[in-house]
Amino acid sequence: MRTRFRVFWCFSCYALNDHPCGPCDACGEPVEAPVGLSHVDSLIWALRHPDGDRAVVAARTLGRLGARESAGALRAAADAGADIYVRAEAVRSLIAIQGAESLHPWLETLARDAPLNVRNIASQALAAGTKEGMP
Repeated sequence: MRTRFRVFWCFSCYALNDHPCGPCDACGEPVEAPVGLSHVDSLIWALRHPDGDRAVVAARTLGRLGARESAGALRAAADAGADIYVRAEAVRSLIAIQGAESLHPWLETLARDAPLNVRNIASQALAAGTKEGMP
């Protein structure tokens, strides 16, 4: 019979713990999320998750929800993230939330300086915006 070992991510530092609440073994902060954390705030937290798949899903979900309050976190994930897939999804979601026109200067920078997949997303958004009368 196999024993299942459950792990819990620390809300503060993302360290793995074998307990769902109480102090984190790595940082000493509470493992559990703050009481009353909204769904959107939990998705914003997941943008920095070390499991890239979770972060990609969080970014995609924020875009689908149109969560305007996540714009700063999405932009930070797009600008500074190490995972190119998280960066790409964050850009897509930010475009969905704010529109390419309002992001035009930033998209121009991404189209020039970002990793290839992010450059392509930014370039496509700029091209689509130009067709719609964006400068």
